[in-house]
Amino acid sequence: MSRINTLSSAAIKAMFSSETDQQLIMLFTIFDPNGSTDPAAATTPVRLADGYTGRLSATTDAEVIYGVTSRSNEFVFLPMQLNLPSEQETGVGECSITLNYVTPEAIELIRAHLFSQTKVLIELVLSGTPNYVEASFSEFYINNVTYNAEAITLNLSMVSYNKEPFPSFNFTPSYFPGLF
Repeated sequence: MSRINTLSSAAIKAMFSSETDQQLIMLFTIFDPNGSTDPAAATTPVRLADGYTGRLSATTDAEVIYGVTSRSNEFVFLPMQLNLPSEQETGVGECSITLNYVTPEAIELIRAHLFSQTKVLIELVLSGTPNYVEASFSEFYINNVTYNAEAITLNLSMVSYNKEPFPSFNFTPSYFPGLF
């Protein structure tokens, strides 16, 4: 996981300046929800971006698709909002991404594929240099999806090993007969 304090000076300027020629763009990748590593069985990752640098489609003007091309991958522009987690005494809270785009196809995709924890990747790039990743956050999973007529909200969390029991077994005669 990258740290925000490792951002370049151009990225910090893009974040805090009122006027800048660079835009900080979030690239959001949703990996295969089935967790398949077999290339034949795996589905293509869904790649989205909250900004765009150009036109991705070379079709007619009726079917224009904008987005970002980064490291030979096309990320489709989709208005979205990232809500960062709050700090809690029990650990890090959940963060969420709200997609402001609801279609019957998107709802069908959610119902068919997002029924278990799905790995996601969040990356930050500058619009002038989309092939250089400023920050990368790879340890998030989608654990819940809610939607209504206006937006789809993906709740993201990290695997918390603090909640795992330690030791995993109780020291009872059935598990450890040599102790008794």
